[in-house]
Amino acid sequence: MSGPGEQLNRRERFLNVALFGKPDRIPLGVGGVRPLTRKAWLKQGLPEDQDVVDYLGFRDCTIGSRSFVTYPSEGFAWKPNPNAVNLGPDPPFEHRILESDERYRIWTDSLGITQRGFQEDWKDGWMGFATRVFMDFPVKTREDFERIKRRYDAADPDRYPSDWDRIAAEFRDRDYPVCVTIRGPFWWTRDMTGLKKIVTGIYREPEFIKELMDFCAEFQIQVLERAFTDVEVDAVILNEDMGYKNGPMIGPDSVMEFMGEAYKMMSDFLRGHGVRVILVDSDGNCEPLIPVWLKLGINGITPNEAMAGMDVVKLGRRFPHLVMMGGIDKTRLARGREAIREEVMYKVPPLVKRGGYFPGVDHAVPPDISLENFSYFVSLLRELCGW
Repeated sequence: MSGPGEQLNRRERFLNVALFGKPDRIPLGVGGVRPLTRKAWLKQGLPEDQDVVDYLGFRDCTIGSRSFVTYPSEGFAWKPNPNAVNLGPDPPFEHRILESDERYRIWTDSLGITQRGFQEDWKDGWMGFATRVFMDFPVKTREDFERIKRRYDAADPDRYPSDWDRIAAEFRDRDYPVCVTIRGPFWWTRDMTGLKKIVTGIYREPEFIKELMDFCAEFQIQVLERAFTDVEVDAVILNEDMGYKNGPMIGPDSVMEFMGEAYKMMSDFLRGHGVRVILVDSDGNCEPLIPVWLKLGINGITPNEAMAGMDVVKLGRRFPHLVMMGGIDKTRLARGREAIREEVMYKVPPLVKRGGYFPGVDHAVPPDISLENFSYFVSLLRELCGW
């Protein structure tokens, strides 16, 4: 932990905030924007050749973390990053467009998920906000699971870059935080079977659903053992997305029953390798699950969607040691300076004083937020966070 007046580097600053120490400044959990928003902002004065972070001059104020893993996301064609540890299917499924007309396309992505979406969301590359219908998933039976497991061979030496030792040495010699994002058991199982299979399977095939979730932990732990031995990782984010607007997709008792062992395996592994910050990244309202996650060794949550009832001020009081990122209502940022200031002043000053909080938007920045409003929002955060 830092002393009074001490100038910290990015890594030290991140850890002082996350571990409720004495940071000299608070890093902002604000970064780039998705393509649809960038497209709107180009019309409002954002230069074509600049990222908004550089245009508004706040790159040095951000967390500035880096990672060393690669895996596919739903919807995309994916090739493993040759300079990262591969946590995806090997080989990946073939990305194929099955049907296409003026309005829709149907395709299978690199995870083997078949989906239908609007052409306008995908024809020029993903626009960042896309409504899709998920039509089919690669795992419907135990036989399917046994087949797909062949693509997840943790012992395959090709999962590591050929010059991993050099890459690991560079990560060890750093002044920035290393934050690794991986899939949590709910997200992992949803990618394999779909949401409907999970919520019906916990009643119809409980052993099978639990086996899928446990495999998520076992595979990723086995692959990452070498990397986490070679590199001291500061934080891990578990992608989950298991909340609706009014509550979680799966209740606390079911989380403990079906995912508890997987979470415990993962948190024990991470803690055993010196990771002190483990966050769940879930949209929607997942407040009822926070006590379960805390019990299982997970001590943080992001992005805390305000419109789903995730009030970071109230959460901070209820869970005094919970690390939080985000939480600032994106709908308020679209309403002008008065609404922005009211929202920011309600949340940021008390949480900066509390500690354990990285201020930022409560999810992706939508295009109805103007570049001018976003600039004012960032300048206000910089002022309140010591920049």
